[in-house]
Amino acid sequence: MRAESLHEAIHAERFRPFALILADGTRMHVPHPEWILQPAGARTAVVMGRDESVRIVDVALVLGLELGPPVAAGSPSPNPNGGE
Repeated sequence: MRAESLHEAIHAERFRPFALILADGTRMHVPHPEWILQPAGARTAVVMGRDESVRIVDVALVLGLELGPPVAAGSPSPNPNGGE
């Protein structure tokens, strides 16, 4: 995947939760843009898991994105501790 394509998904005007589909079949869910960091043009992205784990992903190993429905503007980020 091109780094620019991932950057566009993260910074879309109406964010849509997505899963990164990696070359080894792993799916990494990104429910809110606050859960992923990928500076413009960077080859890597940092993804935080619900359990507060952190994974560094080589964007070149991302085969695609699985997009969910749009999230309303101003929606709070899901709590990684499971609370509301």
